[in-house]
Amino acid sequence: MSLKKVFITVMLFFSMLGLSGSTFAKEAHKAIPEILKEVDAKIQAALDAIPSGNAQQIASLIKEASESASELSANYKFEFERDKVVLKLKKARELTKKSDFPAAEQELKTAREGFANLPKYQ
Repeated sequence: MSLKKVFITVMLFFSMLGLSGSTFAKEAHKAIPEILKEVDAKIQAALDAIPSGNAQQIASLIKEASESASELSANYKFEFERDKVVLKLKKARELTKKSDFPAAEQELKTAREGFANLPKYQ
């Protein structure tokens, strides 16, 4: 293989690498306060749905809140505290599936309070 062919091959390789879309793509990160507002809104929706007594709907709302909370990350202490609050959501979801709505409501309120306190761990 001649030096010219090697040079052209290398140039094509790097030009294709440089023009690929993944190198220009930026990962969309939401701000922590924005995510906390989303989580709070989802917890409030779950709290509002408790009087209806639909365990399936409430459990799915709690799951959505938990999934949104998984986007939160800042540092070790923040994530440690977030994980403790997410466990409250998990417990509330389990209680909802057992139709223990008063206990689930209490866990949701505790989780909501925990998420409100998270910014001080940033």
